[in-house]
Order: sequence, then structure tokens, then C-alpha cells
Amino acid sequence: MKSQTATLEKRVRVRETEKNVQDEIWKFIATTIKQGLKRLLENLLEDEVTTKVKAQRYKRSPERQGYRGGHYLRNLVTRYGLLDDIRVPRLAEGPMDFQLFSKYERRRWDVDAAIGRLFLQGISTRRLRSIARELFGQEVSATTVSRTASYLDEELKHYQLRPLSDDFPFLFLDGITQKVREIGVEKKVMLCALGIKDDGTKEMLSFRLVDQEDTGSWRAFLVDLKSRGLEGKAIRLITTDGNPSLLKALKEIYPFLKVQRCIVHKLRNVAIKLKRVHMKPCMDGAKVIFNAPSRREAIKRFKEWKETWHIEEERAVRCMEKDLYHCLHYYSFPKELWKKIRTANVLERDFREVRRRTRPMGFFPTDDSAERIFYGVTNGIYQNGNHPLPIKSAEILT
Repeated sequence: MKSQTATLEKRVRVRETEKNVQDEIWKFIATTIKQGLKRLLENLLEDEVTTKVKAQRYKRSPERQGYRGGHYLRNLVTRYGLLDDIRVPRLAEGPMDFQLFSKYERRRWDVDAAIGRLFLQGISTRRLRSIARELFGQEVSATTVSRTASYLDEELKHYQLRPLSDDFPFLFLDGITQKVREIGVEKKVMLCALGIKDDGTKEMLSFRLVDQEDTGSWRAFLVDLKSRGLEGKAIRLITTDGNPSLLKALKEIYPFLKVQRCIVHKLRNVAIKLKRVHMKPCMDGAKVIFNAPSRREAIKRFKEWKETWHIEEERAVRCMEKDLYHCLHYYSFPKELWKKIRTANVLERDFREVRRRTRPMGFFPTDDSAERIFYGVTNGIYQNGNHPLPIKSAEILT
């Protein structure tokens, strides 16, 4: 028994020794790489100065156009780690702009981009500080973490101005509330448009942050979509949450297109008008309407539901009847598409991911920050997994 215990202890010590040796080897490799990179950078900086002054150090030349003025030390965080005390040459005549890095740069842009991507994936700023220390040898502040997403600015600008193709048979429109700090924390709305192409792939067409979800804001948003190429010639159905301001704007910009009222939002509107005692039986009956195998059967079920509840729950019945026609447009399409096009859930899934990411932040410091992070999150969704929906134009019923 003692011999077995001794053998196990010996094996553990051997493994620990092997691990320690491996750790030391990799530390030596990392140190060697950083030292070599530091020397390479210093040589390149010296070469830039030589090119600038057109003369080697201590060399007299009629072509000389300046003089060196010593060195100063600076740190630089790279993807290979923190490089300490890089000797940066000066010019006697004044500061010099180097091609290797900008004047006040302390981290390479690819390091900021990596931190920004991790930030957009939902990693907290506190955790990112320790991750940056482990990966790059230097912590970053919470403010710095928020700024790292600024690498998306150029992409976002191009995204919001890019031409749009007019080949989306299904269009989904909705808005999500965002908190932005101005003088105080204000609630604003991100207007969003998502399209589904003939091959079933989804694309976030555009989004804009506005002060409020009124007709003017939706009208401007839709005009922007149309001016960039989404004329609506291929659109067969537009699904919305039923916002009155949006519906009014749609009548102006896309007046002849069918507008599907999201049945999930409609059922929620019906539910808030019900007495608690009638909630379950009345809502169960309402849901049966939209599970009907045909439009005619759905109308029949609605009439039966209305007959049952029009006295005790008149407000709820009137709410359902008001928009029932627009809630049943999906019956004009193949049955396999019904669940996909009768609700705005395709957008709500994106909104849930945005909320998950932005909830720890509480609010955005600026409008630009809100749009930047919204773009980063939604762009990540469609780059990492754009699951096609089974849609074929030839199957769409006229």
C-alpha cells in the first residue's frame, strides 16, 4: 500500500515538473519574441529617421535635411504583448510622425479591435480588464473598453449609406427602446428594418436612432430605405407590430403593399384588456383563431369566440375585431411560411440579443455609441449564423 502511494506521489511530482518546464519554455519563447519585436521596431524607427534627415548617424552629408535629437521611451501594447521602453528617436527640429504608429498611440488598433469584439460578445468590462492583462500584459479602463468599439465607425457609416437591393419578398419593421445619456438619461427608439430574400437568408437592412417613434421618424426612415434602392417591387408582405405611426407612414411610402399585423402583439393587446378571472379561457380561445387551417376557418372561429365573450369582455373583442383583417394576411402564402411571417419574432430575437448585451451597461453615453454597439451586435449575429428560411418566390400565392 505504501509503495503504491509513493508511486502515485512520484508521478504527481513528475507531472508538476513537466508542467513547470513547459511553462518556463513558453515564457522564454514569449520573451524572446517580444525582445526581437522590440529590436525590430527600434530599427525600423531609426530607418524612418534616416530617411527623413537623409543621412546616417554622425555622418556629414550635403544632402542632410535635419538632425537627430536623442530618444524618448514609450510603451506599446501589441497583439504579442506589452513592449516596454521602446527607444523612439527624436528630431532636433521638432516632433516626427512615424509610419509604425501615431504620435500618442499606446495600443495597436488590432488590440482595440479584439477588445471591442469581446465587449460586443457580452463580456463585462470588469472581466475584459483582467483578460487584457492576461493577453496583452496591461489592463484597460472601463472607458477604454467602451471606446474600443469605435473601430466600427467606418463600417457603420458605410452600412447606413450603402445601396439596397430590391429583392426582398418579406419585410419586417419594428423599434426597440434604448437609454441614452444626454443632460439626463433619455429613452430613445432604434427603428429597424429586416428583410428576407428569395433564398431565405435574412439581412438587417437598416436601423436609426430617433427621439420618439412618431410618424415623422418612421416616414424619414422608410424614405431612406426607398431612396437607397428598396422600392418595394418585390415585397409581398410587410410585418409590423401595429404601431399607428408606422402604419400611417407605410400608407404614404409603400401605399399598395399588404401589411401583416403581428399576431403576438395583437394577442398581448387583447390580454391587457381582460379581467383576471377571464384571462386563461379567453386567451386560449383567441389563440385557437390563428391556429386555424384556413382563413375561412379562422374567421369562423373568431365569430364563435366573439359570441362567447362579447358581453363580458367587450373591450377585448373590439380590440381583436378592429385589426383581424390585417392579422390574417399570412393565409395568402404557403402553410410552411405562416409561422415565419405572421409575427415580428424574427426581429424580436435580434432585440433579445441586443438587450442581453446592453443590459449590463444601463445606458449609452451618446447616440453614436448606441448605433455603433447595435451594429456590432446585430452584425455579429448575421456573420456567425444566418439561418435561411425556406422561402421560394415561385411558391408565393397571388
